[in-house]
Amino acid sequence: MFNKDKIDYKVIGINVFSIIFLLLAVVSWIPAFHPKESQSEKRELTKFPEFTTESFFSGAYFSGISDWFADTFPMRDVYISINTGINTILKPSSTQIHGDVIQGDEIPTGPMVTESTEESSEASTSDTSSSDSATESTSETTPEVTDPDMTGVPVEQLGALLIVGDTGYEYYNFVQSTADKYITAINRAGQVVGNAANVYVMVIPTSMDITLPSSVRDSITNVSNQKDAINYMYSSIGNNVKKVELYDALKSHRNEYIYFRNDHHWTSLGAWYSYLQFAELRGRGACSLENDFTSREFTGFRGTFYNDSGKDQRLNNPDTVVAYTPNVTNDIKITQKDGTPLNGWRIIYDVSDWRSDSKYNTFIGGDNPWSVITNPTKTDGSACLIIKDSFGNAFTPFLVPDYQYVYVLDYRYYKLISGNHLLDVVAQYNINDVIFCNNISSTRNKDLVNAIANFVG
Repeated sequence: MFNKDKIDYKVIGINVFSIIFLLLAVVSWIPAFHPKESQSEKRELTKFPEFTTESFFSGAYFSGISDWFADTFPMRDVYISINTGINTILKPSSTQIHGDVIQGDEIPTGPMVTESTEESSEASTSDTSSSDSATESTSETTPEVTDPDMTGVPVEQLGALLIVGDTGYEYYNFVQSTADKYITAINRAGQVVGNAANVYVMVIPTSMDITLPSSVRDSITNVSNQKDAINYMYSSIGNNVKKVELYDALKSHRNEYIYFRNDHHWTSLGAWYSYLQFAELRGRGACSLENDFTSREFTGFRGTFYNDSGKDQRLNNPDTVVAYTPNVTNDIKITQKDGTPLNGWRIIYDVSDWRSDSKYNTFIGGDNPWSVITNPTKTDGSACLIIKDSFGNAFTPFLVPDYQYVYVLDYRYYKLISGNHLLDVVAQYNINDVIFCNNISSTRNKDLVNAIANFVG
């Protein structure tokens, strides 16, 4: 029989939990309890947005509140540290870097049929000096590079991460529908810009198809061929966009330190070899690595592969970040995601004392919507706009000696501070060269490609 006088601890427990949860919810919205900077990440956190009538009706104000709340949740560093520790204990080697590997689509052997490619095909029959022929000349002279001996080197797949010895490699799967959207967006960029500026595209291969020894790479069947994918995209982009050929150039330097071992990015050296390809296609000569830059080294870098693998000890072999500071200037003006300036920053920032997984942020302050670099030694008004993902961070410093102004736009975040489209930016800042700088993984991500298309307009 039910005893009314008996204490129901279950009900009390639920009520106490509900009260605590309600109090935490209330506290989480009090700005005073939100941190302003992250000690672990060595950076300022997103600021609460300033209210304006324009931002209110455009939705930017509420978007800014969402970014502020997500980036400054009370005790965020403590929660991140606890979560990392739990994952390390419970999942020491099974965390997947980008989910499961899915079978990629078959890569077409011919170009996607568009108005741009039809015009390109007609033009190529009568114009042998097109940008395509310029890129082809670099690949014809690619030297053979000896494949390293992999005898006895352990190989293991962890989700979408392949570990070979002490080096990680990210799987790539070609998605035709998304690649076609990327092609359409780049072709559209060439159309909307017209004769106002030159438009360049550089699709950057990842280390899987460049530095992974062929004896291992040839045995992997559930990964798409990046060279074939890039060839498909480049052949589908019209002649009003200049294609920067990177694959063969990087392949010829595959035994050099052009990609990190425990991070998915390329190194400065890989970005430098790609800059040389861009400079050759641009036709105005390249700057000098020895004379125009000063190098710095930041040791102890443990990147995305190490952290996302659950800190697998096979990848606990820290990389060294080598950065090149332009001699003409090290100043950069950065606009953050909330629209406020980040003062006193540098093109190459001293990250010696930063956390081991943050050292790639030495390059141009990491990922920000909008940045401006002014070269005080030039007065010719030359300006370029680099539209990039994080691979563009290591590439950007090499552009500084060539232009009076270098404008850096991260298409993933730019929409948060401005509604301007590509042609608006080109006209406002008198851009001469527009450079789309994207790693190949971005071209399979629907959301990222849509962001590029939305910016292009």
